Amino acid sequence: MKISETSTDYEKLAQKIYEEILALQGVENIDVRHNVKIKGKSGVEHQIDVFWEYKYAGIAHRILIECKHYSHAVSLLHVRNLHGLTADIPNSTGIIVTTIGFQSGAKEYAEFYEIGLKLIRKPRGEDWNGFIQIVNIQIKFLRNHYIDFKVSYDGKDQATRDIVEQDPSVMSTNSAEIVVRDEGHEPCAFNLWLDRHVLSGSDGFGVECETTLLPEKSYLVTPDNRELKLGKVVVTYLSTQLEQDLEVDAMNLVEAVLQDFSSGEVEHMHHKNS
Repeated sequence: MKISETSTDYEKLAQKIYEEILALQGVENIDVRHNVKIKGKSGVEHQIDVFWEYKYAGIAHRILIECKHYSHAVSLLHVRNLHGLTADIPNSTGIIVTTIGFQSGAKEYAEFYEIGLKLIRKPRGEDWNGFIQIVNIQIKFLRNHYIDFKVSYDGKDQATRDIVEQDPSVMSTNSAEIVVRDEGHEPCAFNLWLDRHVLSGSDGFGVECETTLLPEKSYLVTPDNRELKLGKVVVTYLSTQLEQDLEVDAMNLVEAVLQDFSSGEVEHMHHKNS
């Protein structure tokens, strides 16, 4: 499978990769542009596939990137042409990126004149030699289903007694309306509060269980923001467990690999949707 459908797509992929490299290296990015025309010292205007300009240690650097979306090795002619561009455009160096590779004469010429030869290609299994490529994850989803509950308020708390004596209807709040606040936490719905305090599967899974909670500093919050201190909560519930195996293959997360042709070193991995 081809890494790009068209030469233009390949050039834009190279642009994205070098933008990412700049961001990761923390250098001051001046510009990364696609399909740029630059006038050289000769007065001739040159078309550059990707123009990369950045500042490092206070010095501006220009990188002229030529992209060859070929199904064969790049010849010496293209390397010589790029060398001519770098001679005509001040303070610039050149990089050629391609999909397959370079002919031997092209490689020797580029090494002598310090022109970078890179591959932007699809990832391969050997790119993860010495690293973890596939991770297998076992996930367990635990959930409580609350069947019934009984709430008692703390009769020793004077503020709670005063509220109930003044308005006994606060005792009839149904579970869908209950909001509870633990001291030091934000108020939350009753079922979320139960999830915080009832341990899933402590008495097994798929069986009806009952537990008694004796919260120290938990309060039912009424719709008008009065607080009733909870004394005891008896909960009937059923715990369920769902297991799922998940395999993560790093190769499926990578769209393209930037590799130095001469050294074989993988310099960057461009992730999908990035």
